[in-house]
Amino acid sequence: MKFPDLKSKTHPNFKGVPGWVWAGRYGIERQLYILQRMTGLGVLLYLLMHLIVTGQKLDQSSWEFVMGQVNQGLLPIGEFLVFAGAVFHALNGIRLALVHFGFLMRQPGRPIYPFTVAALGQRWAVYSVFIATAAIVGYGGYEFFIVAGH
Repeated sequence: MKFPDLKSKTHPNFKGVPGWVWAGRYGIERQLYILQRMTGLGVLLYLLMHLIVTGQKLDQSSWEFVMGQVNQGLLPIGEFLVFAGAVFHALNGIRLALVHFGFLMRQPGRPIYPFTVAALGQRWAVYSVFIATAAIVGYGGYEFFIVAGH
């Protein structure tokens, strides 16, 4: 039995992994999707490192030494970046859930030229995510760097 030669009917993926961050013609929603991926991976990596460090069975003096090392150098800045990523990831995740369940999408119009895009009805939520993230991260940065003195 001879099988037919199956050929792709689409263009090959020339971009590979860098194609993940190329938004192309998709706009800001694609950029938010990329940021959602990156922040999710960052929070996951931090969670794994956090579990490894806090899971060590250390005596009191060793624990104080490790925590003293964590509060020096660039690690506090890294913790702040994890905080900023987690805030964005959470707020954008709420927006994505609301879009997915149809709460932020407007009713599509009739398919008559000029066409209307139903996805543009949720554009206000995109900007709300940016504003809320900036406000929360700004306040957190003030508390973290100014008040706590990191």
